[in-house]
Amino acid sequence: MSWDAIGAIGEIIGAAAVVMSLVYLASQIRTQNREARSASVHQVMHEYAQAISRLHEPEMADIWVRAHEDFDSLSPPQRLRFVIYMMVGVRSFEDAYFQWREGRLEDDVWRSLLAPLRDLKSTEAFARFWELRRHQFRPEFADYLESLEDGKYSF
Repeated sequence: MSWDAIGAIGEIIGAAAVVMSLVYLASQIRTQNREARSASVHQVMHEYAQAISRLHEPEMADIWVRAHEDFDSLSPPQRLRFVIYMMVGVRSFEDAYFQWREGRLEDDVWRSLLAPLRDLKSTEAFARFWELRRHQFRPEFADYLESLEDGKYSF
């Protein structure tokens, strides 16, 4: 066997090793992307669940109901608690929006979050909150939120 033949065999083996490495790398990237999307869904749903779970507290539930029935009837401390609560909740939607926009949150998950967001957006309490705090959200998200069709909120 000549040195040329040995060199050719070495090149073939090297090329095959590169191809196998690329296939393995592509597989790892796919797995990593799938895990990143799964982690994003978990994070978004966890944030949403934490936000709404506060309504199990009797005082927060009372503030929520009163804010939706007559926002102006809230005392200043109650109004503050409502606005802070809304900031946390709407921030979780903002995070989900950017996760979705970057492709880390699947369309069906995002659509499932839009229903409660549209319903909330349809309330006078949300309109009052939005007047006070819109400027604290990223303009792209604020514009997107305002472009959404209102839902139908009910208790």
